[in-house]
Amino acid sequence: MALWAAGVMCASARAVDAAATLELYGNYHSMGIVVILDPGDDPDQDLIATVSHRTGSDPYAAGFSLTRTRDTQLVGSLFWLSPGTGYDVRVTLVDPDGGPLDGTTVSGTAATRAEIVIPPAAHSLVVSPTGSGTACTEPSPCPLDEGIAQAVAGDEVVLRGGVYFRGEISLPRSGSTGAPIVIRAFEGETPILDGSDPQSFAWLHQGGGVYVTTVNVGATHLVVADGERLYPYQSLADLQSLSWGTPGFYSAGTTLYVRLAGDADPNTAQMRVSRYNSALTIASRDFIFIVGLTFRYYGQGSYAKAIYLDGSSDCLVRDCTFLVCDLGVGIKRGAHRNTIEGNDFSDTTFSWIWESIKAGAQLETGGIRVYDSLPSGRGTVIRGNTFHDFFDGFGVCPDSDTGTTIETDVYGNLVYEAGDDGMETDGYCSNLRIWGNTFHDVLIGVSVAPVYAGPVFALRNLIYRTGAGTSDAGYTGSCFKLNSGYGLSGVINLFHNTCDAALPGNDGLAIKSPGSWQLLRSRNNVWAGTEYALSNSNPTQPVDLDADDLYTTLPGELAWWADLPDRHLNTLAELQAATGQEMNGLNVAPMFRNPASGDYGLHLASPLVDAGVLIPGINRDYQGAAPDIGAFEAATRIFGDDFESGTLSAWSGTTP
Repeated sequence: MALWAAGVMCASARAVDAAATLELYGNYHSMGIVVILDPGDDPDQDLIATVSHRTGSDPYAAGFSLTRTRDTQLVGSLFWLSPGTGYDVRVTLVDPDGGPLDGTTVSGTAATRAEIVIPPAAHSLVVSPTGSGTACTEPSPCPLDEGIAQAVAGDEVVLRGGVYFRGEISLPRSGSTGAPIVIRAFEGETPILDGSDPQSFAWLHQGGGVYVTTVNVGATHLVVADGERLYPYQSLADLQSLSWGTPGFYSAGTTLYVRLAGDADPNTAQMRVSRYNSALTIASRDFIFIVGLTFRYYGQGSYAKAIYLDGSSDCLVRDCTFLVCDLGVGIKRGAHRNTIEGNDFSDTTFSWIWESIKAGAQLETGGIRVYDSLPSGRGTVIRGNTFHDFFDGFGVCPDSDTGTTIETDVYGNLVYEAGDDGMETDGYCSNLRIWGNTFHDVLIGVSVAPVYAGPVFALRNLIYRTGAGTSDAGYTGSCFKLNSGYGLSGVINLFHNTCDAALPGNDGLAIKSPGSWQLLRSRNNVWAGTEYALSNSNPTQPVDLDADDLYTTLPGELAWWADLPDRHLNTLAELQAATGQEMNGLNVAPMFRNPASGDYGLHLASPLVDAGVLIPGINRDYQGAAPDIGAFEAATRIFGDDFESGTLSAWSGTTP
């Protein structure tokens, strides 16, 4: 029997008569597990698959059991692993019916990905905004396009500081293992790739505060006035009336109309009109590393993006800044093992009215977006980035079923000021792992609506000040969004999250309708609301809620549950009796250290200390008598930070 681990064949510890194969897919701090069964070996689909793993000669430790995602497929993950390390994994199969796989074990060995180390360059090609010729040396820098055209595997293209009004550059070749092509900033300097037209346009007043000019490239989707994006109105009449109350523009080919705040004259403002759809297109090119660059104002035409990873693998985007681009990084098709880390993504749309963006602004992409990943793009890692002042912060799941797991990790990111979702996982999300992120001042922390196939793991995230943003309808927020009019979601696991609505009129966890899922499982979370701690408007869908702390500042209330004779469940005992949920839950004030400053660590005297339950593979290294409830294990270290500080800013991913 052949076993596969991250694309490498592994030896089986034991052959079985029935057909079961094991695949292991290693990321830096996690590993995906996929078991494929023969169609006839478990026809009633009640097989239980438990997991254990070890490194070296250590004893085997229990992992989290696998989840069925297809008739013949079981999927799960290992967490808190070390990069560049080999692990032995065993999956034990138990069939209550005594079928052919009952009592068998499949096993294999695979390694996590080693951290990326950028090797010394074989050759440096120096470019500058005013470069000329083909020498590409520090004394005689060449243009950016020339440096990129010359680069081969092992080379670096080094950008001197200044503004490069360039775009739609395609990478002509790949790097290779141990010899990437690196495109980076010159040490101590700030190169800016700018997608706008450097020309200063003359604006003619048309009356009513509207001005017009003729631009060089038509169909722009991005116009900026004094650093603020203008709203893209769909008609001149809407611009003239400012139908959404927001300064904006209307583009008709190369004729461009604008109306600024206070009907200001654009001739006295710093105007930027995008003329490029993208900065760098990396299509079927592997091992391209982009480090320390700034990208701004890429937004001409449809589906604009600063960096486009189209079917490219083993690429790195590190320590870059993305300012007011329609999209920072787009990932599509069979793109594998790409890492997006340590970047800052921002726009200026947070204060726009929610309904105005939904009305056709086409600005719901945010900083990163994973598009259709066929055929089977996997292994994207998004870590240590900051996203702010967007409508949606970023999105990580492809639209279509890839036929396998996506093995995507999202951790250590900071998201704030998002008018809708801090993070969208909506789409095909099989083996999606979200941990150690901080979301605040967002309408919704994480949208899981829908997450096809699953499982999805959301672990130790901090989400607070939900319900932020501007809406004519006055939408309330929640830490997780579950409502969706689309198809059935897979299993959603919410473990050890700290969620504090903080803003008035918002629930801790709001389960809204419509929406459907295989199972919503919740353990060891803090659900703190200013309306209800927990509300459920969709009680026909399966939930398994236990060992959470439910708390609200609303006097006399606790939970709201539809379809009950009395939907107001004022105490934990009433919730338990009416629903059978949270039988080991708590209803206590969490005693956060300093939530006003964003410090959601627990006081050592908090009743949540040692009050959680053990979850195999998730929280085995707890301190004290039992795990603590919430994202922070008091007085321990996780993700490189002291958990007494109550923040999740680092992204090393070490064991909790």
